[in-house]
Amino acid sequence: MTYKQIQHTIEMYHRKAMREPTKRLRAAIEQASKKRCWHNGWKHEGQLADYGVLYKPMREFISEAQFSDICAMCEFLMAKANAQIEKSDDDGDCANQARFWMEKLLKALMKSEVDIVEKTAWLEDFQKHDNYSLADFARKMLNKRNTLSQEDWSRLADMKIARFKNSPKVENDGRGDEDILGWFDDEAAVEEIEAALRNAGRTDEITDFRKAILGRFGTAEDVAEALLADGRVQEAEAWFAKGLKQSPASLRARARLREFALAHGDPLTAAAYDAESFFDKPTIGAYDQLMAICAVEGLADAVRAVVFRSLESGIRPDFNETRADDWPLPIVALRRILVEDPVPNFGLLSELSWREHRPNEALLFYKRGIEQHKNGGGKQVWDSDWVMADRIAPIWPEEAIAIWDRIIQNSTDAWQGDYDNIVRALKSMKSILFILGRAKEFRARVRSIIESNKRRRNLVDALEEL
Repeated sequence: MTYKQIQHTIEMYHRKAMREPTKRLRAAIEQASKKRCWHNGWKHEGQLADYGVLYKPMREFISEAQFSDICAMCEFLMAKANAQIEKSDDDGDCANQARFWMEKLLKALMKSEVDIVEKTAWLEDFQKHDNYSLADFARKMLNKRNTLSQEDWSRLADMKIARFKNSPKVENDGRGDEDILGWFDDEAAVEEIEAALRNAGRTDEITDFRKAILGRFGTAEDVAEALLADGRVQEAEAWFAKGLKQSPASLRARARLREFALAHGDPLTAAAYDAESFFDKPTIGAYDQLMAICAVEGLADAVRAVVFRSLESGIRPDFNETRADDWPLPIVALRRILVEDPVPNFGLLSELSWREHRPNEALLFYKRGIEQHKNGGGKQVWDSDWVMADRIAPIWPEEAIAIWDRIIQNSTDAWQGDYDNIVRALKSMKSILFILGRAKEFRARVRSIIESNKRRRNLVDALEEL
């Protein structure tokens, strides 16, 4: 007989010998995990899991089992225990009992004659699906990976790369938990491969590996970061540009390309990326960053004028289709979709006007924003309402009182009245009206609100204290 025939004969004999022990242990696991355990520890009511039936079949199984047998049994126990835990409520008793027997199996697995690299690869994949910490022993073993030699790490990397390339691609379409978990498993596998290559001293292969899997993840940014880490700046810049075309909203790619533009002595292109970020998500911080670089180039006034006009109209000036004639910055060519119904940003206009010491315009933009919210059917109370009322109270007290009145009305009309807002607005109004000598008017307002909300006892009690 040839060596191959001998191996086949031994394997067939082993499978025959393991048939009954495997069958008995699986039956015991089925029996132990079929209970739906509900237990009240305080009242000592209900039923707990009973994994004691695994004792004899487990000993019999472990005494003869080989690596592949134990791997299959670990996965079977994990699946059955997970299903039982999900439908039980027993203060973790199912998990504790299953964890005890899982540790027995994993210890037997570690004693098997299989190479440590294959054991490590299997443990890494196995513990990813451990939803209830049943494989804590696997994590303990994986924490000892620093004992692996560079040669072991190299073999582990090769093994995981081959397995990864042969595994099916998982699309993260968000339609099911299995798809999402599969996507996360893919990303975790990539991180493990890169760590193995690094520990094996094969860091120069990481970039090539990332390039090879680019189509699997549909992003160029990881490749670009790897190239940048290797000092290959020009290649990294090209990959970041490619990544930004794939995903125009990518903050990382946009920030990197801005850095490259500054490094090339091209502040206008850097400002164009800042403008892209600002119009994508208009905030005070993004505006300040844009204006800072424009001020250095002497374009602050021109950019500011177009920005204010754009915020008022809702139309971006940095698209080819809607480019403003007086927009002084270059256009970053990104794949974007035009907004059919532009929405003005009066809130940011109001804030910027106030910062520029133009309170009349700030109040005007604030009022236009309020009308915009009303037309949309909204009756919310915004932080900007409080801020504007506090700001203008010393200048135009009547305008501030009108804002507080609107806050009180919206908070009262809410399905579940916001009593804190009502009390806060009345306290703010009280100080102004008392200074103006209109204390009677304030008391009349409070009495009117109490009369209209007699059934809201908590509100009435709070208002009577005023």
